[in-house]
Amino acid sequence: MIFFIFSQFFLAESLFFNKQYDLAVTEYKRLFFFDSSSQQDSRLRLHYTITLLKKDFLSGYEEIERLLNDFPELNTESRLLLTKELIDAGNYTLALDILKPIEDDTLKKKLLGFGYLFNRQYYNALNEFKATNNNLAMEIEKYIKRPERSITRAMLFSALVPGAGEVYAGDFKRGIQDFVLTFLSGFFVFKAIKNKEYVDAGIVFSFVFNRFYFGSISNAAGIVQKKTEESEKEWLDYIKEKYYKEEIEEIIKY
Repeated sequence: MIFFIFSQFFLAESLFFNKQYDLAVTEYKRLFFFDSSSQQDSRLRLHYTITLLKKDFLSGYEEIERLLNDFPELNTESRLLLTKELIDAGNYTLALDILKPIEDDTLKKKLLGFGYLFNRQYYNALNEFKATNNNLAMEIEKYIKRPERSITRAMLFSALVPGAGEVYAGDFKRGIQDFVLTFLSGFFVFKAIKNKEYVDAGIVFSFVFNRFYFGSISNAAGIVQKKTEESEKEWLDYIKEKYYKEEIEEIIKY
């Protein structure tokens, strides 16, 4: 039995370190079933938790709660590893919470900085990186101060001249299209009124002109928002590739 448990331990750990997470989950569960005392090993439980996070985030999240309840004094190294996995999984709020009990040091500040950064808390990230990475701090400060298109301004432009907001937002083709359609529908309304065809004018105004006019305003806001989100994602991907891998992934290892 001892030999079985010993071999089970090495099998589970081997699968974990070789990133065979689906298989590792099964082997960890088998180990814990046959040797309940192994659940008191914080490192084993940490690896099991990370394995679950890789396989099924919801199950991993529940296991994190159990891990922290069973090991309230979880050591710094384990908390750093867990924080990295949560940042990689996109759960920045929980990652920041797990870092709180750790005494301040450079690595904690870097993880806090990246947690804030990927959570779009740019000023908090800037404060952390001012003490640990001046180049990255300068990049964040430059990004914060960048000129960006305003949704309000785009909507106002389209309200004054249909299509102008889309052109301002960077979608020239959509802007011209909305301008032409709104102009034509407005022309038909004017023509119907001129010919005293008030019912037709009302129908065209209500169902055609309004649609294109207010559609242009809505499109302008949507385009600005979409392009802002795309630009932000592109910048964050750049930061992750240039700084995160070097600062964190190459330092925090199992």
